[in-house]
Amino acid sequence: MAVASTGASMASRGSGPLAPLRDAQLVPDGHSTRILDGLVGMLLVIRTNPPGIPLPVAQLVIVAFLVLALFRHPTRSFRGARWYPSVMVVLMAFLLAETVLNGIDPTRRAGNIAALMLFAAFLASGRIDIGSVLKGLGVGLLLNAVLFYARVAPNNYEGKLTGFLEDKNASALVYAIAAILLTLTTRRLRARILILAAGAVAVVLTDSRTTIAAYAVALLYLLVSTWVNRGFQLVALAGAVLAFLWADNNLTTLGDYAFDRKGSDAFRMRIDFASGQKALAAPWYGSGLGQATVQLDSGTWFFHNSYQALIVEGGIVLIVVMVALYAVVGLGIGTKVIVDATRFDARVVTAATLVVFLCAVRLGEVFFTPIAFLVLGVGLARLLGPIGQDPPWWRR
Repeated sequence: MAVASTGASMASRGSGPLAPLRDAQLVPDGHSTRILDGLVGMLLVIRTNPPGIPLPVAQLVIVAFLVLALFRHPTRSFRGARWYPSVMVVLMAFLLAETVLNGIDPTRRAGNIAALMLFAAFLASGRIDIGSVLKGLGVGLLLNAVLFYARVAPNNYEGKLTGFLEDKNASALVYAIAAILLTLTTRRLRARILILAAGAVAVVLTDSRTTIAAYAVALLYLLVSTWVNRGFQLVALAGAVLAFLWADNNLTTLGDYAFDRKGSDAFRMRIDFASGQKALAAPWYGSGLGQATVQLDSGTWFFHNSYQALIVEGGIVLIVVMVALYAVVGLGIGTKVIVDATRFDARVVTAATLVVFLCAVRLGEVFFTPIAFLVLGVGLARLLGPIGQDPPWWRR
């Protein structure tokens, strides 16, 4: 699983949108995989519940990572992002208070969110090895696809690639983000292209229209942002959002989608309408954790919009904090200056964050998922410097 070094000569000769770089590497050349981190990372793809346990394996994996991290020393200092621990503590206190105020037991939902916040912090600090987790996740996703088509893994969506990820939209989100982040583990241009191409195939096989559109515009941003400065990168981001909105709307009228999905899309619109009404009725501090559901046709349905879910669960406070958090970390904005956004690692983090933001428009649980907090942890790591040293951007 270890990635071999491509050598200094290759790093100096590389060019193009996926060119190797010699500095600011979140996964260094010649990275040696931590076997334990890799093995645990493989299990992140399992969203099914073990027998007799009310939690999915992916949540148990996050807890396992936290336990491992407690017995390790950090390699990066939070001097470059001192605000993160403070923001997380204050936000958790607010969520607990407003949920109790609404007469709801916050234990399970708050525990899950707190674990994800710690997971991102430990990733950023180096207690959990980023490269090993990404490689393990990549192997897990490959095995999931193999077992799915071998008819061993679950098939819940009539042949759409799901497997142990269970839901096709959740599956697409994980495959899309993992493929983008996995390019950090190699400096070889061909390997990066192969990883991104494999990710595209997997996302298409899930048949998630929203994620297909999000992945496409993220790849487009990754390509365009190679040759432009920071200002034009922000323009490219805005263009990517507009391209996504167009693609997401027009995919519903292409081919079999216009007929095969007519009934399900109509029901989805009913859910969206009820979700919007609930979000509008929520107080400024929210209706409490775990309340992003609606009752329709004698059933309980989760929201299909993560932004509305944030408003319902934590009001204007939660949506402002979470959107700002992903924007700050994903765009590489530190406490003083902007980290060099032309580096490959920076552009990868931005592209992965773009998938998070875009998929959140149509998917109900995006921001508080392990894969989204993996993006957050990797992005935070870029803002931090080694223990005893300044962050890479501090003296600029």
